Amino acid sequence: MQIGRVPLVGRQADLDALRDEVDAVGAEGRAVVVSGDAGMGKTRLLRDFTDSLTDVVVVRGACVDSGSGPAPLTAITDLLRDLVDALGVEAVREAAGPGADALGVLVPALADSAGDAERLADVVVELFSQLARTHRLVVIIEDLHWADSTTCDIAARLVRRAAALPLFVLLSYRTDDVGRAHPLRPVLAELDRARLLTHRPLARLSPAEVGALANAVHGDTLAAGVLNDIAARSDGIPFYVEELASFTGARLPVSLRDVLLLRYERLDAEARRFARVLATGGVEVEHAVLRDVFDGDEAALEDAVRSAVDAQVVVIRDEAYAFRHALMQEAVYAELLPTERTRLHTAYAVALENSAPTARVLADIAHHWRAARVPDRALAAGVAAQRAASVASAWSTAAEAGERVLELWDSVPDPEGICGMPRAEVLRRTSAALVSANRNDRALAFAQEAVALWPEDDVVGRATMLGDLATIEFQAGVSDGVESIEQALSILGDDPQHDVQRAGLLLSSARVHMLNGRQALGAEVAAQTRATAEAAAAAGDPAAREILAQALLIAATCRASVGDPDGVSLFEEARTHADGFVRAMMRFYINYSNTLMLIGRYEDAVALAREGQEYGRTHVADLGPLVMIEANMIEAHIYAGRLREAEELGGLLPMVEPGLYSAFLRERLVCLAIWRGRIDGAEAALDAARLELDMFGAYEFQTRFGMAYDLGELALARGDAHGALSHARLAWETPAGGVLALPLTAIAARAVAMLREAGEDADIEPYRAVLAGFDAWPVTPLWAAVFAAELGEGPWTAAIDAIGPAYIRAYARVRHGEALLAEGDRAGAREALTGAASYAGELGADGLAARANALLTDAGLTGDAPRSLLTAREEQVLELVAEGLSNGQIAERLYISVKTVSVHVSAILRKLDASSRTAAAAIYRRSAA
Repeated sequence: MQIGRVPLVGRQADLDALRDEVDAVGAEGRAVVVSGDAGMGKTRLLRDFTDSLTDVVVVRGACVDSGSGPAPLTAITDLLRDLVDALGVEAVREAAGPGADALGVLVPALADSAGDAERLADVVVELFSQLARTHRLVVIIEDLHWADSTTCDIAARLVRRAAALPLFVLLSYRTDDVGRAHPLRPVLAELDRARLLTHRPLARLSPAEVGALANAVHGDTLAAGVLNDIAARSDGIPFYVEELASFTGARLPVSLRDVLLLRYERLDAEARRFARVLATGGVEVEHAVLRDVFDGDEAALEDAVRSAVDAQVVVIRDEAYAFRHALMQEAVYAELLPTERTRLHTAYAVALENSAPTARVLADIAHHWRAARVPDRALAAGVAAQRAASVASAWSTAAEAGERVLELWDSVPDPEGICGMPRAEVLRRTSAALVSANRNDRALAFAQEAVALWPEDDVVGRATMLGDLATIEFQAGVSDGVESIEQALSILGDDPQHDVQRAGLLLSSARVHMLNGRQALGAEVAAQTRATAEAAAAAGDPAAREILAQALLIAATCRASVGDPDGVSLFEEARTHADGFVRAMMRFYINYSNTLMLIGRYEDAVALAREGQEYGRTHVADLGPLVMIEANMIEAHIYAGRLREAEELGGLLPMVEPGLYSAFLRERLVCLAIWRGRIDGAEAALDAARLELDMFGAYEFQTRFGMAYDLGELALARGDAHGALSHARLAWETPAGGVLALPLTAIAARAVAMLREAGEDADIEPYRAVLAGFDAWPVTPLWAAVFAAELGEGPWTAAIDAIGPAYIRAYARVRHGEALLAEGDRAGAREALTGAASYAGELGADGLAARANALLTDAGLTGDAPRSLLTAREEQVLELVAEGLSNGQIAERLYISVKTVSVHVSAILRKLDASSRTAAAAIYRRSAA
């Protein structure tokens, strides 16, 4: 547990917004109110905000609950004490003027004797108003939900004064403590009507942010399943995330449980009983169902609900009641007596059996019968729930229902009779649901048991199960699945009535060959698949039609991967066949966006991947393909030169179990770190994922070749030419790479050039052969130009405008400038390197930008460096520096803080290699002339 060192997660936009508000204070001030439920991180945000401020007077006070109501004027007392600490007693007394004695009521040091307490509010408001005219003043009043009426009045009056004074007022309150009758509500409403407040409600953390915070608190990377559990239970509330990550067991930490039960324990007896009934039903329950379960008349239920709602324990959502937080349901449920639980679960199961049999309802019925210890009814409901959830593509629900059925299987006399199917079939359905939920390791165990139990005389069923096992084996990284597929095909034989099943197995075989890099064989088997499925597809068989679509996609992908331009044109034909089949369409989006990247159409790939993401969400696609399309989105952004945007993606990764799809995504993130210039971060990410990458790289060629490139780049960064070559040789040793081998030729050329500089040599010819094999491919000219330039056989300019990854073109610009320096062309080098630094900076390739700037500095070419290196804001600041303005004057002119101006001036001096403000001003005047 590392709470003390936990970074601020998910609040950077809020922090930046508050800083911008302070910077915007000029003749008129600003007033902001930060709101959110308990545990949302308001206090932490405000602390980090104040810690970031310089050259301002910050006073901060917090309202306090005494236990019987608001403690009077605690926040105002804190504000005055902060003022005294910052400015001294005499300065505060002088600013307060004749009314200073009234302040002695709260801070005795400010008065010889206590003054008129009735004037206190007026004096405080005038004091801060006066100080705002002479100081940059930030006034913070926290926890207004506990404010007394005088504090509320002072806060409101300060907000009004800020409209006409250079004063920044920052307020905060808990939304879950400000009910309809709370005295703060009309105060805020009045300020809103006058348009005097800017609201900053804090959002709950996204699943990715939950993962980042939980890992930071835990001090290590938690398993995806644990992170998913924390995300679901915490509702994205930072405090809950921290508590759950600190104690990762199933039970609630005592500290968190006590906090959650505070509101519940304040309810009257009937409202507490209602809360326990609701907790038995789950986080949210429809009114009609709860009414049937609640033991009491309608009026009693309404009174209990109203009490729970007023106490902020329960919220009303349309026709349902829900706990305000999911963890509150857990805490209240733990308060039930054992007999009470059995009675209520039974009542819920009976009540729900009268509802529409949706997947969720059926799963809930099974859960309640199981909790009520009625296994036969739980078993029947579980099978029905799994069937309905599968139809609805609710794969996690289907998998969970199947696992519960299997757990109950031996607890009843005739499970097969109750379920209407043998255990092997339940295992098959459960493993399929787990695959769709991207939980391949668990799916593998169920699939293996299903194969072992499957009757030998059921030829089609056994062959189909073996085909499913093959897919799972590949996606779990335990084998390529070929042996299971071959066994299934041998069982099926040549009987024409099994053509659709045979085509499905052939499709699995073609896909394995494609992913393993055996592209020619993959295309050949895909053709066999088409031939086998065409007759049934033409007759309208939906399974055959989907198989046909996927076979076309595999054929297109295999051909494109080996540099066959005709493969690209096949994708549109495949799309017409895939339309209407979610998995086939997701495969289209994944494979085609990847192929568009291979031919250098990166913006088209971004657009198609984005379309695929939207399609997948709309049509409830499996998690695995959603992860893969996210990986393609990241990769397309990387190649298009949007490195910063790519870094903001990858939200699904922390929540995904290790597998084929996550391995590919992790590898792309390693490459992104390298191209961003974060070598240490890339090495750390590679080390953390190495076991997963090695496991899946053994069977999936894109991961394998991506790793080779990453390892080669990292070796070059360390100056290890031999190490780089050991990874690059995959380009010619393994023909499976196809066009993915092209980047490795550049690694090899650079490594060989380094060896030659050291008096050694190495065979470069195999890499020339790789390039020659793809001479008609759109991106080959870029890699061929880099290859030649690295070896001194051609100019870097040939690569600068060629089709290919923006980062490589930026790299070529830097190397071109470096070459000009070596030739003695200082003017040309300065122009080239300055442009390279600017271009690399735009891409987010910070390492390349730093390298270009270092070359300029080392060559003494930065004295009059062009202003193109500066941002728009830095240009504004430089112009005012050239006019002779001080940092304070610039801050006033641009409505930003003095600290922000100082940061900009430092950046300007560094970028222009100017030794002083005067030197920077001279550069400005020369370049503006």
